[in-house]
Amino acid sequence: MNLFGRKETGAIGEKAAEKALKKKNYVLVERNLRFKNGEIDLLMWDKDELVIIEVRTIVRETTVAPEERVPRTKQNKLINLGQQVASQYDDPPPIRFDVCSVTLEPELVIHHFVDAFRP
Repeated sequence: MNLFGRKETGAIGEKAAEKALKKKNYVLVERNLRFKNGEIDLLMWDKDELVIIEVRTIVRETTVAPEERVPRTKQNKLINLGQQVASQYDDPPPIRFDVCSVTLEPELVIHHFVDAFRP
């Protein structure tokens, strides 16, 4: 039984993903970075790469994995947001797009897909 709404479930997943990535030595720049045309769940550094991380959370395992829930339209939106982030730097760093899938039950499972898609 899911006791949380969609927003709460997403927030739990994002916190779990952030914690897991920090254990991999990623450094948080910002969470829930909002723009007029969308939001970046997590913006983190992985060494010299700036990483835009889309977090997909589900409560229970289903036949559709959370990472499969990032359609090309969402990828294009994130790529556009990445261009906006890059434009804020005088010397733009390399930008990578990762996906973290989080399943909450029956136990917490996090899968990290490095370089999940490209522009």
